[in-house]
Amino acid sequence: MRKITIQLLLVMMAILTSTSCSKNNEKIDKEELDEKNLTPCPENLNCQYLFTENADINEAGSLLVGGPYRLFWAEFRNGGFRRVIYVKAPMKGNNFTLNKQAILDGKVQLIYGCPNCLMVAYKPVDGYVKGKNLTPDKRADQTKWLLEAKIILEAVAGPAQRDTITVKQYFDPNFVFN
Repeated sequence: MRKITIQLLLVMMAILTSTSCSKNNEKIDKEELDEKNLTPCPENLNCQYLFTENADINEAGSLLVGGPYRLFWAEFRNGGFRRVIYVKAPMKGNNFTLNKQAILDGKVQLIYGCPNCLMVAYKPVDGYVKGKNLTPDKRADQTKWLLEAKIILEAVAGPAQRDTITVKQYFDPNFVFN
C-alpha cells in the first residue's frame, strides 16, 4: 500500500511540475517578444513578410501546398537572387516558440535561388523562432503577426562555414476569407 501511495505522489508531482513549467515558458515567451528593434529590409533588396494558414511547402521548396501549418515566409529578392525563409508554425494558439530541435526537425527551411550565382548551400542547424498574434480578436485574414527569428546556418558541405540570419518583423496574411 505504501509503495502505491509513493508512486501516486511521484506521478502527481511530475504532472504539477510539467504544467507549471509550460505556463512559465508561455509567460516568458510573451513578455520577451516586443515590437521594438524591427529588422529593416537589407539595402538593395525587395522584402516581403507574409503568412498563410493550413499550408506547407513542397519538397523542392518552390510551391505552397495544403498542410497542417501556419506557414510564415520572409522573402528577399534582387534581380535573379531570391532567398526565402519558411517557418512552419502550429495552427493553434496566438503565440508559439520553435527551438533548436524544431529547426533540426525541418520546421524552418531556407531556400536560395540564383541561377547565375556560385553560392555555398546552407542548412538551418540552430536558433529559435518566436511568434505572437498582435490582433487575436480579428479574423485570420485581418491579423498581423510579429515574428522574431535567429537562425544559425551551416554549410551543407561542412560545419566550417556558418552564417546567421536574424529577422524581427510584422507578417501580414496572404489569403482572403469570403
